[in-house]
Formats: sequence, C-alpha cells, structure tokens
Amino acid sequence: MPSNNNGFADMADHLGKISEVDPRKISLKSLEKAANFYTQQLIPKIPKSLLKKKHMADQVKVIVNDDRVKVMFNDTTFYWRFAENGTVNQRAQHFASGTYEQEKSTIEELMTQDILKLWRG
Repeated sequence: MPSNNNGFADMADHLGKISEVDPRKISLKSLEKAANFYTQQLIPKIPKSLLKKKHMADQVKVIVNDDRVKVMFNDTTFYWRFAENGTVNQRAQHFASGTYEQEKSTIEELMTQDILKLWRG
C-alpha cells in the first residue's frame, strides 16, 4: 500500500499554525521595534538649536496608530525638514536620511525578524 508522505500534511499543519496568529499584530510589533531602534540611533545625530527653544531631539517619538508606525517630531514637525534638507541660508545636514542609510540593514532585519521566526516554526 503506498505511503501518503508527500509533505502536504506537514505543510498543512505548519500553515495552520501560521494562520492562527494575526499578522498585523506581528508586523506592527516588528515595525515598532525597528522604529524605536531608529529613534535611538537618530537622537544623538539631531542638530541642536542655538536658540532657547524646544530642541528637535527632545521632540522625537514613535506613534503606533491602527495599522501604521510613525517616527515624528512633536512640536517641531514643520521645522525638522529645514535642517534635514537645508535652505538658501542653511546647508543640508541629512541627519534623518543619513541615519536610516547607515542603519538600514539592522532596521530591515528588525522589521522581518518576528515574521520569519513565525514562518520557520
């Protein structure tokens, strides 16, 4: 009598375990972990203002909405792009994009780590 070991039964069990977990929760958790890492790397690189105002480094936070994770500058949301991209009177400092480029591989790994663990079983 032929054996029914074609691998489909094992795969069905594995996929059944994966489908029991809400992928949104896992991906949001992974994105939040990556955003927190990015924020930790970003804060020391944010330029300080010479004026006696709120500094951007004190305003950075990670916000998790329904299905999105954002890294935001609270009260300085409008102004961070001037330091990042420069103006006519100020050279661009590229602290946000530079930090992302330097830490890109670690951020990508943090974003996919939990999902890959779940798939591997």
